Amino acid sequence: MPAPSLNAQNELPGSSPQGAPRNAEGLLVSLDNILTNFQSSLNRKDERKFRLTSLANLKQFIVNLQAKQCRERRQQGLKRLGPFLEAFEQFGQLLEGFCESDTFMAFIWGPIKYMLEITNDHHEAFNEVIDVYGKIGLKQPLYTQYEELLRTQPDITQVISAGYSDIVQVHALALRVFTQRCWRDIFSTTWPRHKFQISRHISNMEFRLDIIVHGGNVSQFNTAQNLPTLDYKQNTTEMDDEDLKRRQTVYTWLKPIDMDNEQYHFKQIRARCPPGTMPGRWLLDHITFREWFDPQFTALPTLLWLHGNPGAGKTVLASMVVEEAQKLSPAPTVLFFYFKQGDVDRDTFVTMARTLLAQLLKQDTGILDYMYNRCCKSGEPFLNSRPLIEELLLFALGNCDSAYIILDGLDECHSRDERRNIVGFFRNMIENHDHDADRLRCLFVSRKDSARKDYNGLAQIAVDLENNEDDIDAFSHFRSQELGDRLEIPKERLKEIANVVSAFADGMFLVAELVWINLCGQTSIAGLEYELASLPTDLDKLDEAYKRIMRTILTKPVRAEREEAKMLLGWLVCAKRPLKFHEVQTMKSINLEKREVEFERRRFRVNPKDLCESLVDVRADGSIELVHLTAKVYLLKSGDLDGAAEEIGLATFCVDYLNLPIFNSPFSEKEILDGSYGFMEYAVLYWVRHLEAGLSSRSGPDDLTRGFLESFEGLLEGHWRTPTIEPEISKRTRDRLQVFQNSPKHEQIQQAIASTKEQIKRFGDMRPGECALDLTEVVAGIRRQLESVVINSANRSIADPDISMKEKLKPKYGTDLFKCPRFSCKYFTRGFDSKHERDGHVQRHERPFRCTDINCTGFIGFAMKERLDKHLKEIHTDPGDQVPSFPTEDEIAESQREYLDAEVDANADSESGSESDKAAQPAQSSRPAKRTKTQTEFKCSHCDKTFAKRWNRDSHLKIHGIGEPLTCHMCGTSCARQSDLTRHMKKHTTVKAFKCGGVLSNGQHWGCGQSFLRADILSNHYKSKKGKKCIAAQEEEQAQVAA
Repeated sequence: MPAPSLNAQNELPGSSPQGAPRNAEGLLVSLDNILTNFQSSLNRKDERKFRLTSLANLKQFIVNLQAKQCRERRQQGLKRLGPFLEAFEQFGQLLEGFCESDTFMAFIWGPIKYMLEITNDHHEAFNEVIDVYGKIGLKQPLYTQYEELLRTQPDITQVISAGYSDIVQVHALALRVFTQRCWRDIFSTTWPRHKFQISRHISNMEFRLDIIVHGGNVSQFNTAQNLPTLDYKQNTTEMDDEDLKRRQTVYTWLKPIDMDNEQYHFKQIRARCPPGTMPGRWLLDHITFREWFDPQFTALPTLLWLHGNPGAGKTVLASMVVEEAQKLSPAPTVLFFYFKQGDVDRDTFVTMARTLLAQLLKQDTGILDYMYNRCCKSGEPFLNSRPLIEELLLFALGNCDSAYIILDGLDECHSRDERRNIVGFFRNMIENHDHDADRLRCLFVSRKDSARKDYNGLAQIAVDLENNEDDIDAFSHFRSQELGDRLEIPKERLKEIANVVSAFADGMFLVAELVWINLCGQTSIAGLEYELASLPTDLDKLDEAYKRIMRTILTKPVRAEREEAKMLLGWLVCAKRPLKFHEVQTMKSINLEKREVEFERRRFRVNPKDLCESLVDVRADGSIELVHLTAKVYLLKSGDLDGAAEEIGLATFCVDYLNLPIFNSPFSEKEILDGSYGFMEYAVLYWVRHLEAGLSSRSGPDDLTRGFLESFEGLLEGHWRTPTIEPEISKRTRDRLQVFQNSPKHEQIQQAIASTKEQIKRFGDMRPGECALDLTEVVAGIRRQLESVVINSANRSIADPDISMKEKLKPKYGTDLFKCPRFSCKYFTRGFDSKHERDGHVQRHERPFRCTDINCTGFIGFAMKERLDKHLKEIHTDPGDQVPSFPTEDEIAESQREYLDAEVDANADSESGSESDKAAQPAQSSRPAKRTKTQTEFKCSHCDKTFAKRWNRDSHLKIHGIGEPLTCHMCGTSCARQSDLTRHMKKHTTVKAFKCGGVLSNGQHWGCGQSFLRADILSNHYKSKKGKKCIAAQEEEQAQVAA
């Protein structure tokens, strides 16, 4: 958009032309910068709409709207906008003295017209908009005051740019709410905080405008401008801090899975391809993909299915689509999820939806307050309600202007029904419910199997030999260069080898990758020729590739390398979640003979990839995984690993670890520093799952089950505590545990397993009497010791001051050492960086029902929803709310006359009104006037509230600033009502009349001595865990007296 130009005169009103050009040019630059920044926050549609709006357009719209509201008998005081229109019409005339002001003024008129238009059918929002701009209009200086100041102070043109900046910033704050697609749904939760920011900004604006009214100088104006700026920065910092707290609370509630690490990992895989090439380019150029992806093209429905065989490279292609979508401009919302078979955190609709909600919150900050409000009212430590999850996901996606959703690995969902439900949810949302058909685009990625009917009717692209061939050829010729450098092979021969591998891969990238790793690992021409000659032509290509890698591992000359590689592969095949490297190191360091952990002596000193060749991947976050799901399938069916035996072996290994003396109190600092507890979280959570997986294929006792029984009986001897509440044992569990029926501890085994399973899945509190093992207390004691080591190290000198204790412990325990005590929480394993963060998280478990006001004591939460409801009713109810009633005919006519009279006066005062302004008249109604009704209510003239009693109306008027405000003599805060002032003054009082405590008949004191402002707060204190201890002595004495 071309910048506005200077006017012909370039003169300040009332000043000499000699000094004017410099000031006018500086003002124009300043105004242009302000406008450019504002335009950058708008989308193209709104920017164009605002740019084409004039004062005449706005006035005509208001007059038409006034007439429409009259006909519908719902007037809302549009005359309150009169001062705003008059003030800024004069402001525009002032700008005309410096430049062509139409463009600048358009971005004053456009936003307010837009907000009036969209809020017209929302009474509360409409009233709020009028109220905000009405207040701004009342505070604006007159044209003559500007003129007088500029005449006496020609260099103070920054007052004009500051005035323009003020109104533009108010627009920006308000538009953050009203440009949301679903602003009606979020208005009640989002507007209050934005209104607070706007009110603070208006107060700062008034502080600066006083200089214009009272004729100050440049120095005074700069001082006046800097002080509110500092206040604004402080306010912004406070709001940012509050947003951060709210965001952390919501993220904890959502319990999302971090997909960014997965995306980074697949990006690194793509980086292995030849420099200057773009693997997967064929997909971006595919006509079907372009029709789905191109934001300017609409092919309905906007759903696409990408399918192919295992190992074809579907997931890497999906990651490329994510990256390409993130590059689009204007930036759409990009959501993605990589499903993973066997990982309970990545194979269901619930975990996917929670992760997508977290991604939506990260990209759309406008829904933060709404999500926070739903979080506080849900009563769930973690979002687990399927109906609520679907409702929130539909809402958040409905609020997106544009979104790309990429779901990879749907065939890896934990069940066929789960996959059908996920596909059905998105198909139903996009095909049947979305009116803007091309707003949401969804890509499904899976193998083409018996479930393909879920995708019936969708556009589809196959990842097959035809499409992958060129990329695999380029990759093979690139890797052949490494082989040539290693074995000094001629180029022609390398070209032949590359062609052989490409043909063998048969369109599967993973096969090509594994074959090249194997070939590049050969140490002689003879070995290379043997591998090439034995490439089969009719066997499963992936199985053959895995077979060759296993042959390399099992023929290593060093026995320790062979055994340890096989041991590690067994752990990874059976792991119930990705193992962290520090956990693997601790597992390797356990010495069951000596019954201790020898971390430094026994840990791996080699990289797992060197040990297991290309069968494993080490991720950036420290986790170790098999290279692909097909590797796990091969290892289990090839006979190289016995899955059931590995499962029971791991269950026994976990129990043997928990039987070590280090898990008996007291827990020493030395064991913490030695890294003895790095495998604790995994062993505590997953021993029972490994046991169930192993027993599922065994019908009777054998050496493995007898070995587990021996170890588990030892665990019962050391950590058993008889539950006072007998756990419920399912028939399935009883049947599986029949293998241990001859054990004298059979009943205890059943109770321990049932209790542990309940502890792992239950989100609520487990009472001590429900737990059959004391592992909760053991874990808590060890963590207290670990946290004490970390915290104390920060307060004293350590051996190596250049390395913090956290860094020293990182190889042994990983990062984020402050963890949640609940087995069912993901932060039991993941943890937090600080004790403060962890304690705040735990509070969410204990008090899940929270007041949404972060400055209220109710923000810490309530244990029950009933208490939250009582708190909201008593503390946050507006006593002025009344049932609104319709205005009478006389009131409508009077209001219309007042507004039209104001229009006439405004036009008469202006030097020359435009023809469009003079023509701005409402459509006339030919309906005859009805008989006037007798007024029986007292009506507020500023809003549509009515009251049965005059004093209630008079009290209500103070909300609109009518009457003298009541001021706190201690801090200067103004209050509308005496009751508000009285409540406010309680914040300053140092006397708290209600105290916890007293004197018993024997002269002893009881209670903690804490004082409270109100009796109900003291009563709530007595109901808390701490308060019950305070009052116990008094209640005991009263019981004795009563007896």
